[in-house]
Amino acid sequence: MRRSATKRVAVLAAAGEVVAARGADATRFSDVTAATGVGVSTLQYYFGTREDMLIAVFRHAAERELELVGELLRPLTDPWERLLAIAGHLGNDTTWRLWVESWRWASRDAEVRADVLDDYRRWRELIAANITADDPMRVAQQVLALIDGLALPVVLGDPAIDRAAARELLEDALARLLGRTPAG
Repeated sequence: MRRSATKRVAVLAAAGEVVAARGADATRFSDVTAATGVGVSTLQYYFGTREDMLIAVFRHAAERELELVGELLRPLTDPWERLLAIAGHLGNDTTWRLWVESWRWASRDAEVRADVLDDYRRWRELIAANITADDPMRVAQQVLALIDGLALPVVLGDPAIDRAAARELLEDALARLLGRTPAG
């Protein structure tokens, strides 16, 4: 990767932290400059507009999560273990805050909506590839609903559902959904 491309990726990661902390609507070039030390003119060179920078941040974060899950899955061969790895990943708070921000933007912006829907398609396909049920795509949709539904209270700091509880609930629900004996 060229040096400028490497720097752009680093800027995207840092900008993601800023967007997760401030929200997309409140993030300015100057906030990203403060976090990265990269000048506003360089940010404009990389991204053009603030909106284009935010879209690039969302795309980068989504791509990075798929890459991370791919790395988790690489050594696993058992479909059940792979499914548990996908469901149990849950990302981190920054990742989920970026997802929430991208959902908000997707509700108003056709380009972001297309990206988010494509991300969901890719997640469904990844999950379905590890399901041996009669209708893997339908089960994958249910699994995504479980993941999204449990990740939000975790990110919001709900004391009733921390990461460990969310993983346990996910594993139990997946076992029931796929006709396996729940753990515990």
